[in-house]
Amino acid sequence: MEHYDSIVIGKGLVGAATAKHLSTDRSVALIGPDEPVDYHRASVFASHYDEARVQRVLGKDEAWTRLNRDAALSYPLLEQQSGISFHHPVGCLYVNPYGKDEYLNQQPSLSARLGLSAQQFPNAHTLHHHFPHFHFPLDSVGIYETAPAGYIHPRKLIDAQTKLLHKNKGVTIFETITEIEKVNELFVVQTQEGNRYTSQQVVVAAGSFINHHQLLPQKLQLVTKSEVVLLVELSKEEALSLCGLPSLLYEINTPQLDGIYLIQPVLYPNGNYYLKIGANVPEDLYFERLEDIQHWFREADSAPFAERLLNALHELMPTLPLRSYQTKKCIISRTPHGRPYIGETQVQGWFVAGGCNGYSAMCSEAIGSVTAHVMRNGSFPEGYKGHDFELLFQNE
Repeated sequence: MEHYDSIVIGKGLVGAATAKHLSTDRSVALIGPDEPVDYHRASVFASHYDEARVQRVLGKDEAWTRLNRDAALSYPLLEQQSGISFHHPVGCLYVNPYGKDEYLNQQPSLSARLGLSAQQFPNAHTLHHHFPHFHFPLDSVGIYETAPAGYIHPRKLIDAQTKLLHKNKGVTIFETITEIEKVNELFVVQTQEGNRYTSQQVVVAAGSFINHHQLLPQKLQLVTKSEVVLLVELSKEEALSLCGLPSLLYEINTPQLDGIYLIQPVLYPNGNYYLKIGANVPEDLYFERLEDIQHWFREADSAPFAERLLNALHELMPTLPLRSYQTKKCIISRTPHGRPYIGETQVQGWFVAGGCNGYSAMCSEAIGSVTAHVMRNGSFPEGYKGHDFELLFQNE
């Protein structure tokens, strides 16, 4: 069996970041399957199989804002060291169509504490003046964050993280872990492919699959749900005309949709440009079993949700041509306290980094840094409070 100082389970955004940060002073193996080619043959999936995710800095509370800020501030060096560009600081606009909400009310004091700033927009008229491509109801209120807010390319971010991991002599193993056990002070991890690896420490960063297989000594309190996004195809000329469009977080709440997010048109691997819009819907599925998650990604039909997303997009951007489109299936996991889990389980040396409530893309680099610090030092870095990220287990 091959042995490492630390094994990171899950080759997604959080796992890749954690492995990269750990690899500066120890041997590290990052273990997880690559993006599946055939969904019917794959056993685990993720939401980072995409070209664009929102990057904001001002989060829902101080803990999220620190993570977002620290992640975004690290991007220039990460891009320089890896030679991979993944960050697009086009700004991020947050709008509530019903007036001021808790998020908007807390931003001035939160911004002041953390040395951040955002431009306030008190009504729909000022919003339309500055962002003419969008149409908002009269009672709308919003804030706009300039760079480094915008969007990130999740696939390329993982590429950058793993490239530096490999520069530090860390390794990536494209296998799926199905079981972890501690034997004589060492962790033994078993893969679906029939291999075993050992380490002094292990951290489970398996996204929405963290409670499945036998990856933890006790299951975490998590609510895991489906999400649907719509990709609207635009011509190259149409896409380039929207290259200044900020990412949008739109707090609409109707019987059909809740919490829209939108990202400007981006070039996809098939050579086409797509504008991305996503939202929660009442028919979102909540998963308890691994088989149900697998069925969602392999066979479930997300096309019926296209019409309501198209209607919402038409209301937001009435002049946007809506010719060709497709839906895409995603998954997120939510924690009871609304923040990610970062910490050690009841078994010494067995750590968790996950439960990111749908926000991991914009702050995975910081979550990885914080997780690595906790694993090295047994404490959280300055400015972070351990109770914000407390692990909550089932039956507690």
